[in-house]
Amino acid sequence: MNLLSTGVRLTPEQLATLEQLGYTVTTLREEADVTDIDVSEVEGLICNNVFQYCHVDDFERLRFVQAVSAGLDRLPLEELEARDIRVYNAGDTYAVPMAEWVVWQLLDFMKHGAAFREKQANRHWEKERRLRELTGKTVALLGLGHVGEAVATRLRAFDMTIIGVGHREKQVPFVDRYVLMDELHDVLAESDVVVIALPLKDDTYHVIDEGAIASMKEDAVLLNVARGSIIDEEALIAALEDGKFFGVALDVFETEPLPSDHALYNFEWVSLTPHNSYVSDRVNVRLFENIFRNLRQEQLQ
Repeated sequence: MNLLSTGVRLTPEQLATLEQLGYTVTTLREEADVTDIDVSEVEGLICNNVFQYCHVDDFERLRFVQAVSAGLDRLPLEELEARDIRVYNAGDTYAVPMAEWVVWQLLDFMKHGAAFREKQANRHWEKERRLRELTGKTVALLGLGHVGEAVATRLRAFDMTIIGVGHREKQVPFVDRYVLMDELHDVLAESDVVVIALPLKDDTYHVIDEGAIASMKEDAVLLNVARGSIIDEEALIAALEDGKFFGVALDVFETEPLPSDHALYNFEWVSLTPHNSYVSDRVNVRLFENIFRNLRQEQLQ
C-alpha cells in the first residue's frame, strides 16, 4: 500500500517497521512540498495540515488519513467523509505533557511563582503571603477526551473537585460530576479553575464568550490548551482590562503566531506560551505507537 508521510519526522527504524507492515513509504520533509509530487496513487496519508496546499480530490486512491495532531480541525472532514476516507487522530500522544502544562501553570499562579522569580532576580528577600492551595478548589473541565482525562487524573491528586462538561449524556468515571453544555454558565459560576480541553468545532467556536466570562468568579483561573478560537479573545481582553481573573494561562490563540503588539501581552497575570504544551521528550515515541496501531489496523481492512 502506498503511504505518504509528511508533518512528522520518522526515524529509519520507524520507516522500516512500516515497510514490514506492507507499506511503500514516501516521505516529505515539508508539507508544502506536496505540490511537487503526484499523489494520485497515494492510499494512506500521514499529515498535519497538508490540505492547505492541495485538495482531497488530488488523492484519487486515498483510503485513510492519519493526523499527527489530537485535533482534526485542520482536515477537510466533510470532504473526506463524503469519500468514505477513514480519519485517525493522534490519540493520547500529547495528553501527558498537556496535562502537566496545566498543573505547572496552575501551581505557578497559586504559589505566585512570578513574584518569587522577580524577587530572586533582584536579590531581594521578602516573604509572599498571598499563596493559595489547590486542595478544596473546584475545577470546570471542558473536554473529556484523552487530555481532559489526563488533566482530571492529576488535579484529583490535589484533592480538587472536578466537574466535567460535555455535549452528550455518558458516564465519565474520572470526574466528580458530569453535566451537559447547557449548564455551562452555572458550572463556571461555582468553579475556581476553568480548564479548556475541547476540540474546535462549530458548536465550540467562542463558547467562552462574553456571557461565559461574566459567569466566572472574579478571581478564577482560566487555562486553555485546546484551540484559541474556543475563547472570544476580544471578550477576554475586555474582562482582563477590568481586572478580572486571578490568572489566565493560554497556550493557543485565535491568531498564531501571536503578533508582538497583541493586547494579551499587557497583563502581568496572563501567562502565554507559543502553542508549546504538547512538547515533551516522549511524544515522538508515543505518536509512532499510535500511528503503528492504526496503520496495522488498516492492513486488516
